[in-house]
Amino acid sequence: MTRVMIVDDEIEIAEMIEDFLTIEGIEVIKASSGEQALELFDQTIDSVVLDINMPGINGIQTCKEIRSRSFVPIIFLTCNNSQSDMVLGLGLGADDYITKPFNPVELVARIKANLRRANRYTEKQIQGRITDEIMTFGDIVIYKQRYKVFKGGVDIQITSTEFKLLLFMAENALIVLTRSQILNHVWGSEYYDENLVNTTIKRLRKKIEDDLDKPGYIKTIHGVGYVLEGKVR
Repeated sequence: MTRVMIVDDEIEIAEMIEDFLTIEGIEVIKASSGEQALELFDQTIDSVVLDINMPGINGIQTCKEIRSRSFVPIIFLTCNNSQSDMVLGLGLGADDYITKPFNPVELVARIKANLRRANRYTEKQIQGRITDEIMTFGDIVIYKQRYKVFKGGVDIQITSTEFKLLLFMAENALIVLTRSQILNHVWGSEYYDENLVNTTIKRLRKKIEDDLDKPGYIKTIHGVGYVLEGKVR
């Protein structure tokens, strides 16, 4: 059974989310603080819904610690006045966010969408097919079927979202992609916040670029979007 951890110090919100997820046949583990979440988190957890504003260990710190242990999808619950915290959290590896007050049906849909993407990522990694299609550019090698990326022969630890973004850009190398195009392809048409694109690009650059001040692969086209430069084979 799929297991989702809900981390929120507002018990009513956690219980409401639990009710909707239970209807979907998803087991819920609740934590009312970052400290408790880190105690309960283990490799059987498939996804985390994490409130940013909590006393003690807040959502940002909790996200950073969970991401150091696992690549499970992390969705932030944010308030309207926590935009900067949300951007920081996405930069640390969160996959998505939703603003309070939120529609629980939309939250469940986002949880399921992120789970599907992560499950495909895991399945491809496990399969390890001999017929894996390989794409290369510079010192980067992408194994499409296994969801693996190597830089200079070293396996890059990459999330499913980062992989899908990199693959989309590689398949459209030398084509300028708008933020809207990237958002729709990687996250889905129901998403509308281009911060998801910007912060994931930043994370990806840290993993594949030699010089962040002068990116050699992913170039910013100001006012438009991004382009992956280099001959892809």
